[in-house]
Amino acid sequence: MSTLNWLRSPRAALAAMALGLAAVLGACGPGVGGTGTGETNGALAFFGASEASVCSGDLAGVLSCAPPSATAAPLPNTAPVYLADSSDGWRVLVRVQGNEIEVTAPCARLQFRGRWGAIGNQAGRFFGYTDPDVAPAPATLQTQLSGAGVSVTLRDAQGLVLLGPVQVTVVPAPGTPSGCS
Repeated sequence: MSTLNWLRSPRAALAAMALGLAAVLGACGPGVGGTGTGETNGALAFFGASEASVCSGDLAGVLSCAPPSATAAPLPNTAPVYLADSSDGWRVLVRVQGNEIEVTAPCARLQFRGRWGAIGNQAGRFFGYTDPDVAPAPATLQTQLSGAGVSVTLRDAQGLVLLGPVQVTVVPAPGTPSGCS
């Protein structure tokens, strides 16, 4: 049987599709065979950014980093730090661990995961994707110390604001979301 005839058989076509699907799913992230880190590294490349230490930015004090410096090492194995827009029920929850961040805003129907990086001499920020598990779209998250907390602003790849600025403060645990109104 020639190769062309073999590929025309329904059983062979199904086997080829299954093999292709297995290869794609193997690169998707945690729970399906991958590490889960490729997506945020891809965002750094998408924006032309280089990974940097989160300790070189505004979150250094919140994360108990040594005094901020551009050469500070990332905190890869630190315990997570949670920030929320309210301590008793939240609409925006931020989880920072090492150089990675995850923002959940159920009322805005947004989720963001990213990694701290910088482009040239610009201020550092998180580069990642919104809705990374459904329909990933490149985005950046800027942080700025503001009063007793941190102001976060999420922007799409064109710079349009998707969320924020939202004021968040450190909370002891993630808690539960409050209702949307």
